[in-house]
Formats: sequence, C-alpha cells, structure tokens
Amino acid sequence: MKKQLLGITLLGAGAALPLAAQADAMNYIDGYYVPSADVDFGPADDDGDGYGVKGRAQFADQLFFSGEYQQNEYDDSDLEFTQLRAGVGFMAPINADASWLARAEFINAELEAPGAGSDDESGFGVHVGAEAALTPRFIVDGSIGYLSIDDTDGPEFRFGGRFLVGPQFSIFADYRLTQLEDGDAETDFDDIRVGVGFMF
Repeated sequence: MKKQLLGITLLGAGAALPLAAQADAMNYIDGYYVPSADVDFGPADDDGDGYGVKGRAQFADQLFFSGEYQQNEYDDSDLEFTQLRAGVGFMAPINADASWLARAEFINAELEAPGAGSDDESGFGVHVGAEAALTPRFIVDGSIGYLSIDDTDGPEFRFGGRFLVGPQFSIFADYRLTQLEDGDAETDFDDIRVGVGFMF
C-alpha cells in the first residue's frame, strides 16, 4: 500500500510540473557515472569507465553559467583522463515546449599515464544546441560544438534525454563523442553517461 501511495504521489508531482518550465530546466546539478568510456588513438584503443558532476545556473534573463568535472579511467593502459569545463551560455525559447541554446566554455584537460607523468592542456569550446519537452516529464536535448585544446581541435557531438520524477529530481542519460586532431593524428573519446539530477 505504501509503495502504491508513493508511486501515485510521484506521478502526480510529475504531472503537475509546468511544461514550459520543464522545457527550460535552466538550473540543475547532476551527478553521474560513465559506464562506457572509449578512447581511440587510431591504431590503438582502450575502454573503461568514469564519473563526474555537471550543472547549469541562471544568473540573468536567458543567461547561465555551466560547469563540469569528469574523470575517466581506461582499463588496459591505466590512463586517467580528467576534464574541467566552465562556461557561459544563452538560452532562448523556440516555442512553449522547446528552447535553443549557445555556450562558450573554458576547458582544462589532463591525461595521466602511470610512470610517464601527465600532460595538462587548456583551451576552449563553443556549442549550439536545443532541448525540448516531448511529454510533460520527458526532455530531449542535443548539441554540436567545436573544441580547441592546445595543439588539438575538432568537433564534439552530444545528445540525451532526461526523465523528471518529481518537481526537483530527474534521471538522465546521454552520449558524447569528441574527435580531436593534431596534424594527421586523431583521438576519439566516446562516453555514455547516466545519472541523477537535482533542479533548483
């Protein structure tokens, strides 16, 4: 009986959320796990997992700060890849259920190999994308971007979905592909991320 009441309460809370507010979902913080992290160095590749935290907070009308910390560990090579991102963005409504956004961010990336030290580089990224509420409780979003980190640069693609389980809590999953080139050498990072979010 208690489980049934809890389920009804959660469903009712989700149904009561304003659709436009869900489409914006401007302020949130997410904690997540990376169950599938793959890095491809051309002739060699490795996979592993990781974890991270990311978020977004409005500071003026249609303007927001964004941030992310993520660390991946790769199984065969024991490499550790850490990213720290901090940015500012702009969001504008497309209609009552969808918005488009643009974001510029500072990126610090560190690749650490056992016994070989670490390589710490910084750069920037620019992104454009959109998010839309397909139902009162399910939001999809995606973006394309360009990254330049020291001597490497290339595109980044991300898409995902978020399910609102209540006025402040959600679960999400997304996929991000980053393709960086340095001359003729290309490195691809593929991440699948799943986590929980708190909206405020």
